[in-house]
Amino acid sequence: MKHFAMAAARIVAVTGLALLTFFQFPGHTWLQQDSQIYVPILEHLRDPSVLRNDILVQHPHLAFTLYDEAALALGRLTGLGFREVLAIQQLATRALGIWGLILMAQAMGLRLTSALLVAGICSLGAVIAGPAVLSIEYEPTPRAFAVPLLVCAIGLASHQRFLAAGIAGAVAFLYHPPTALPFWCLWIVLLVVRRSFAGLAPLPVSIGILLIAARAQGQAGGAQAFFAHLSPLQEQLQRMRASYAWISMWPRAVIVQHVILFAILAAAFVRLRHKIPPVLTFFLLGLPLLGLASMPASWLLLEQWKWTLAPQVQPMRALLLSRS
Repeated sequence: MKHFAMAAARIVAVTGLALLTFFQFPGHTWLQQDSQIYVPILEHLRDPSVLRNDILVQHPHLAFTLYDEAALALGRLTGLGFREVLAIQQLATRALGIWGLILMAQAMGLRLTSALLVAGICSLGAVIAGPAVLSIEYEPTPRAFAVPLLVCAIGLASHQRFLAAGIAGAVAFLYHPPTALPFWCLWIVLLVVRRSFAGLAPLPVSIGILLIAARAQGQAGGAQAFFAHLSPLQEQLQRMRASYAWISMWPRAVIVQHVILFAILAAAFVRLRHKIPPVLTFFLLGLPLLGLASMPASWLLLEQWKWTLAPQVQPMRALLLSRS
């Protein structure tokens, strides 16, 4: 009975905090940022006669994600519009992310009330200087769904729920593979070292689903050039439109800020290391290290090698998970 009461209290707390962050602060928006790009694509996929002459929908970039299929399927199933079905997913994934934060806090020995306070503070969100991303996205974009799912996966992993963590990470991968990539790099290494492979099983399933979805959309989305190089004109346009992807254009103070933040994190880890479970330790140190490594990696792949896939993957957005 006591266990049931605790579970009920946790559900109420998570739901309440998710609703608070959705309707109050940091809140949510619609058709103010990237949803202005995604919604026309979804409308065209639902009805090819809509915006058929618009260049945006003629070359969509959703082939390697299940974001569009999920929105279309939920729309057909519920009869709701895209605004509603995307908001439902945004709210649900936020709740799962909050649950993940609570699980991490409890894994470090905090009681539910203290863990909820930690989750509430983290759910206020933060702007990640440099790569221009938010830890809590306002708009219902693929990354807005993937990040809290990865936080949930880490929380589950901190309690040794490896299969459940793998499923959460695989769903995040389905929504936005570039965002999930740092998690999976660490997760694979961790499970191989521990010789616990159940948590890896969901990944090949999600990859297979994405390949099937990409093949189905191959004609609409156009062929993806994986090993091409940016032309001078492409580089000029990207430096003008997406300067956040080019570390040479960052203010030096931003790079120094990330180094200082890592030093603060390392000092906090040393102070609390005896309370942090080994699995959680792997992520709390591994993700910030990957974030730091993403800066020279991006400089090499994008600014030196001019690899066309680099501005699409945007490696430096790995800094996001190290702050989430």
